Amino acid sequence: MMTTLGNKKNVKIFSFALAGVFIASVAVMAVVSMGDTANAAPTSDIGVVDQREVISSNGQLALNYQQKMKETADEMQKDFDAKSAGMSDADKEKLFNDMQQQFNQKRTAIEKDMEDQVTGAVKSVASKKGLSLVVDKSAVIYGGTDITKDVSDTLNKSISASQSAAASQSK
Repeated sequence: MMTTLGNKKNVKIFSFALAGVFIASVAVMAVVSMGDTANAAPTSDIGVVDQREVISSNGQLALNYQQKMKETADEMQKDFDAKSAGMSDADKEKLFNDMQQQFNQKRTAIEKDMEDQVTGAVKSVASKKGLSLVVDKSAVIYGGTDITKDVSDTLNKSISASQSAAASQSK
């Protein structure tokens, strides 16, 4: 185990495989209910949104997530390589475990950012349409105003605007 862990190629393969698993988990994280139902006023103005559709129809959101995860994994790999040079296998394993925890924290922050973007788009559309409650479409048997397309459009505009602002700042 120690010899296998000490091999840089195996550590890189393991790191990229682990990053792939985390990228695949974004779909599961996106399904989590994002509405704040506790503060909703009791009215009949209920919206429904298909969060899976919002995520799948917005390729840029997933692309941004994958890019951030890859950058984080690459940065952590370089950091590991620099710090582990000349270390014993036991020290490398301890460093690897510590860095894995750091990676998990960074992944959680990236996923939270993506979730916040989707939630922001849902809140914006709900506010414009005068909806007091928005629930995931999978929880609704009948009724409600479907705002899925509006949320997707708002999210696309938001991401495009933030990318344009970032591009103009880098010039």
